[in-house]
Amino acid sequence: MNKKGVRNTNGEGSIYDTIEKHKRKKFLKEECSICKNCKNKCNRSAFEKCEKCENCKEECLKYCDRFYCYKKSYAQITINGKQTTVGNANKKREAVEKKKEAEAKVQTKNYIKKNGVKILEIIKKVDSEKHKKGKIGDNTKSRNKYLYKHIENSILNDVPIQKITPEMVDDFLNSLKHLSNSEIDKVYHKLKSGFERAVLDKIIAYADNPMLRIDKPLSEKEDKIIEAFEIHEQIILMEYVASHNLVKNSKCDYNEKTLKNLILLDLLTAMRIGELGALNYITDVDFTKSCFIIHSSLTKDENEKITKGKHTKTGKKKIQIGEIDQREVPFDIFDKNLCISILKEQIQIAQNNPNNKEHLLFCKKNGNYINHSQITTIFKRICRETKIKLHIPQGCHIHMCRHTAITRMLEAHIDLMVIAKMVGHSDTRQIQKTYGHILNKFKKEELQRSQRHYAKNNLFTIKLQKSLKRKEA
Repeated sequence: MNKKGVRNTNGEGSIYDTIEKHKRKKFLKEECSICKNCKNKCNRSAFEKCEKCENCKEECLKYCDRFYCYKKSYAQITINGKQTTVGNANKKREAVEKKKEAEAKVQTKNYIKKNGVKILEIIKKVDSEKHKKGKIGDNTKSRNKYLYKHIENSILNDVPIQKITPEMVDDFLNSLKHLSNSEIDKVYHKLKSGFERAVLDKIIAYADNPMLRIDKPLSEKEDKIIEAFEIHEQIILMEYVASHNLVKNSKCDYNEKTLKNLILLDLLTAMRIGELGALNYITDVDFTKSCFIIHSSLTKDENEKITKGKHTKTGKKKIQIGEIDQREVPFDIFDKNLCISILKEQIQIAQNNPNNKEHLLFCKKNGNYINHSQITTIFKRICRETKIKLHIPQGCHIHMCRHTAITRMLEAHIDLMVIAKMVGHSDTRQIQKTYGHILNKFKKEELQRSQRHYAKNNLFTIKLQKSLKRKEA
């Protein structure tokens, strides 16, 4: 492309006209009059231009056999002492308007130079920095790759961030409505953090952040209702686990009694399976204080390998709000004697395992960390054999033991904050959100208690009833 023109100064910047010349793929049949009468003998096939060709202006707009020719007006302004092109147009008045718009942005510190940066580059940069600072772990970093794929396969990754409009973001998010609300929420917040960082890095102006105009869509999927075992189902499950062979294959990675004790302790403590798998029977089981000390959980590294994390699942959030990432889970939430009995048996098993180099309370026969997926597969089979919760299409999962223990605490009317502290939440909001349907079951019961209390104290006296009836009459 060739630009040739005269510059007209206009204030701190300028507007100048050019003739843009773009090579034709095929020459026109008739040679232009300038070239035909030129004696300089240019190599026309190589698009060579002599002085006459360079200075050719209005004539080439009428006819040129080698180039597509256009008249353009360019706008320039002075930014930090340098002349910077801020726009072009087919008409001079349009270029003047672009110049004024750019000057206004400079005055309000909203002017951003053109760049080809894409939103996914920024999102990955933000996540990488968080990972280096320890704000997200290897497991989260690995899971983020799944979220990136949604953006990689969208129009948002086809254009520079400066060309992304609110409509494009809105269309993209609406295309994800087949996902769950939690997945949509994660993608939405990835985009939000990416655009916010782009503003801070002066890649886009604040006013050009499309997320300022976006409402997060709702999923077309119904939110999953947390399933917990009813009391009679829990009794069946516990009795079965305590009295039946749980290992059906000699190649199973787990000791028979280890599986039994893992499931029973989960039902008695409401711990996450990853927290149980990270327990050290020497440092994390305190018989003097009758409690477990929880300060880490099993996780996965970038290569999807199970490892022992430095924090609990909610640990980073707790640290950010100034709380200590450690909690105590008492033996006596439900039955202290049963809990201690199971613990002593399991410690004996752990001590007798020569491969258990890390002194794990629960581990595989070879000393490796327990695998959540493997435990869930075994647990599904156990629930099918006991014929409980057969209505769940995908079958039961081991996390239902935690849900069940929390449900029993709610049924016992234990204070929500006490429950939150024991199960590893920083406040009661997650309990209320996750177990809201269970809490609703208790509303009628609570209302009946207040009604009984009202009647017991005879607050609605006969005298009061008569007075109210007289007023009605």
